[in-house]
Amino acid sequence: MSVRKISLVQGGSCAPLSVEQLEVGLRVLDDRRSDLDLFWEQNIDAFRHTVIFAIRETSDALLSPMIPLGWRVELESQLEDLVRYIELADRYIARRSVNSKRAVLALAPARSQIH
Repeated sequence: MSVRKISLVQGGSCAPLSVEQLEVGLRVLDDRRSDLDLFWEQNIDAFRHTVIFAIRETSDALLSPMIPLGWRVELESQLEDLVRYIELADRYIARRSVNSKRAVLALAPARSQIH
């Protein structure tokens, strides 16, 4: 497993990921040498932000009365997928939060012995 930094964003940017960054992410995910836990730890927040942006854009497009039926059906399907991605990202973030709280609680007895 590679232990290199595999963050797609520089310096905690809150902008949605670009197409190029998403393509890099897909290549990293496809690379068998990548540490997937590390990848998601470094990129889940940016991924979630990007999906929220895509949901907004897709929802805005669906508000147009001029959109052809075929496009409407496709965008509604994509919107359902995007919501599932948000749910997945939220579960990952919640699990990460619980795990970090457990780690802090596990260190608490050790810290009290030091003082």
